[in-house]
Amino acid sequence: MKGTTHLIGGLTAAVIYENQFPGTINEPFLFYTTALAGAIIPDICHPKSMIGRRLPIVSRTISTVFGHRSFSHSLLFLVIVHMLTEQLTIQGANAIQLGLLLGVGSHIVLDAMTPQGVKLFYPIKMNVRTPIYVKTGSVIGETVVTFCLGGLLVFYLFS
Repeated sequence: MKGTTHLIGGLTAAVIYENQFPGTINEPFLFYTTALAGAIIPDICHPKSMIGRRLPIVSRTISTVFGHRSFSHSLLFLVIVHMLTEQLTIQGANAIQLGLLLGVGSHIVLDAMTPQGVKLFYPIKMNVRTPIYVKTGSVIGETVVTFCLGGLLVFYLFS
């Protein structure tokens, strides 16, 4: 998926969470900002991605060591993000942690909807993808996914 699709996915995941668990987010700005950041962080393994272009040395290094859609698109990565954010002692730490986890999680789910899939159980080198998938960057595929996410977003914003 493209970066903008991932941003919409992270925002949608955050809105759905807040809708399903009202009153649990005390710092909405931090929550939504980190959900958006989390939605693009996994593509640090791709030098031409939205985040990879901003951190080229880090991106190329991670890409060389792990490859694309492996470590940063896995349950192990989610666990590490959780463990690192558990160490935060600042105000809004829970909002930061939850936003990042929702954003990263939405990214992994969306990339599992591509023919390549993701190495969800990294370091096991098995690709996981959803039964229905779309080609990354295809006009029809990205448009359908974006409209579906947008529909969910509107539904949960106004329900």
